[in-house]
Amino acid sequence: MLNEGYALYRSLNRCGIRLKSKHPDIKKPGKAEGLIVGLDKNGTVGSIEYCPGDKASQLWTIRKGNHGSFPFVKLQFPLLKISQNDSLKEEIKKLGKNIDQKKKLLCSLNGEINPSAQNFGLNNLRRELKDISEIFDVNNGPFGAMGELIKRFLRIENPGLLLEGVLKRIKENQSELSDTLLEAILIGKKWDAKKKEFRAGVPLILDISDWENFAVRVASPKMEQFVSDCLFRRQLSNLNGNDGVGENAKPSALSGEILPLEDDKFPDPNLPLLGNTYLFSVNSNTPCQSRYGKTSTEIIPVGRAEAVSIQNALYWITEEERNGSTWYTIPGASAKKKDLLIVYLENKPDAKMNNAHLLGGLTDNYFSESMYEKIAKIAIDALKGRKVVESSDLIRVFALRKLDAGRVKVSLSRVYTVNQLIKADEGWRKAWKNHPHISMPFFRREIEKYIAKTDKVRASVVEYINDPNVKVVKLTPLCPFPGDLVSITQHQWSRFGKDSSTLNGVSIADIYDVFFAKEGEQSSLIDGLLGDTLQRTLPLLIGLGGAIHCQSEKAYKNDARFTILKVVAALAIYLYKLGIKKEVYMKEAFFLVGQFLSVVDTLHYEYCKHVRGGSVPPQLLGNAHLQIALENPESALELMCNRIRVYQAWARTGQGDNIGLARWALGQLGKISKQLAQVSLPTMTTTSDRAQLLLGYLAKPESKEPNNSK
Repeated sequence: MLNEGYALYRSLNRCGIRLKSKHPDIKKPGKAEGLIVGLDKNGTVGSIEYCPGDKASQLWTIRKGNHGSFPFVKLQFPLLKISQNDSLKEEIKKLGKNIDQKKKLLCSLNGEINPSAQNFGLNNLRRELKDISEIFDVNNGPFGAMGELIKRFLRIENPGLLLEGVLKRIKENQSELSDTLLEAILIGKKWDAKKKEFRAGVPLILDISDWENFAVRVASPKMEQFVSDCLFRRQLSNLNGNDGVGENAKPSALSGEILPLEDDKFPDPNLPLLGNTYLFSVNSNTPCQSRYGKTSTEIIPVGRAEAVSIQNALYWITEEERNGSTWYTIPGASAKKKDLLIVYLENKPDAKMNNAHLLGGLTDNYFSESMYEKIAKIAIDALKGRKVVESSDLIRVFALRKLDAGRVKVSLSRVYTVNQLIKADEGWRKAWKNHPHISMPFFRREIEKYIAKTDKVRASVVEYINDPNVKVVKLTPLCPFPGDLVSITQHQWSRFGKDSSTLNGVSIADIYDVFFAKEGEQSSLIDGLLGDTLQRTLPLLIGLGGAIHCQSEKAYKNDARFTILKVVAALAIYLYKLGIKKEVYMKEAFFLVGQFLSVVDTLHYEYCKHVRGGSVPPQLLGNAHLQIALENPESALELMCNRIRVYQAWARTGQGDNIGLARWALGQLGKISKQLAQVSLPTMTTTSDRAQLLLGYLAKPESKEPNNSK
């Protein structure tokens, strides 16, 4: 990640973008409700203030590595200790939504302060604060509250007395606190089987009780930059040598410049999705890491200032306002994990062009306006319309994956030109249209349930909903995002598409190679991806395809039907990239065999409806032979010849006005048989052959069915 981060920093620096310099020891405390605890001049608790989670997440704390933090202190255990079977928990549960009574009951509790709660590392904090207190001068103007807080905190010698003060103030201010916070901090919420007591996990944010006397209080985002600057100044003052470089100055592996090297730990910026993300980390206890006599930061010498600059660049590129423009989340190794995608123009990194959304989006459902075509149009039009962007300008793309608490790896790293992205988008849209007419039915109640959770609804769906006479709408495949081709391989379907299990999907890096590939390129890769897609979705394609012919598609959930539409788009794209166009393959043997099986299903269903009184077998005739046809089309048709005769005879001789569809199917079988007679029937299939056959089975025949067909 150091290389990708350094390239990003250099790009921002060349473009004159000023970064906020944030010391690596400055962290975000997390999003959990807590208390702002005000210390008076004697170091005792003078006030408390409720701090909701959204406010707490905007604050800051000093934390070096895994050591204690300040002024954010995590109270791991509650102030009062109760047993696991204490009746108090049951009483609280019975009170339900009676919040006032719940607060009254909790604040009536008395007892000694829980010894476990007192173990929040007071002595370690005192030592660390004594070490840095000199950089926070009490008289440093509007930010003097920080130095004053440290002075007051250093007067605390007994953690029990501090927590007693917190308990006293809680009882005095119970009306201002939430019942959930009161329960967590007083008696705990979650039982710790190992420690055999309840845990609290409540943040205490320390401040001074008379903070009104200072321009900026400690518990304020405005204090963060001042504290960061002070820590940087202290870092510089600790360097040896009069030139400010010191004995630790050596060539950096990134820039080659002689710089003071990072010799402790690399920064771990808190990034979206990933949380704390070390720029570089190794476990010194792993033998191979010390094979050449070096470990930790010695493995790759990087200037301390460079490491901080990389951290600051990552903070800048992943700011919330740039979500969709320069960063987005993409499918990771499995359906339950995601990677952080970062995309930027090397010569214009601050351009907001939705490039990250274009490359990283997913089609959640087919009713939302958030679709590839709309997002891509915004991004591509912006690239074409900006005079400051040249077709040869580079677009850097990389993705980060969290492996565990200490390790993050680069799961993707690519460089493209603006022209390549524009051409790739054009080719992608052409490839998506490389499928026959295929649609999936969705019902009014299903759609209304989905769009209730969707902010922006497609105009065509709104038009359908506004027509009360329409009960079913048939949706066709949308142009997929690249990530859609990953997501459909993250599930292995089984039992004819009724069940699925999650597993690792194909690589997003491979999908990008397909996205940017020209027709005929990457054929081996594409054939492999096509095979993976078919292997994992085949039970769904066979099962749901057969259910539609049986008019039993309601048995399948919306997600299954959404998946079918995405799979059809994926097959169309893979075939197009392999040079197999629908204008050709729809006239060839594999597609025609699929069409033949589909029409056989229609004929068989009509027979069951009229002759067997509506008793339909689990699989219709064509569907039952589909699996065989995918391996040997000639054998499948031979096996079906004798079995189909009875249905053909009925369709020819049957009487009545309601068998029009059966006779239509009979006519279609004759047309397809004539077409098949002009081509040689294959006895074996390749991956692309099977894809064409499945598209033929799912496709709607070109000849219109009679009006009484459904």
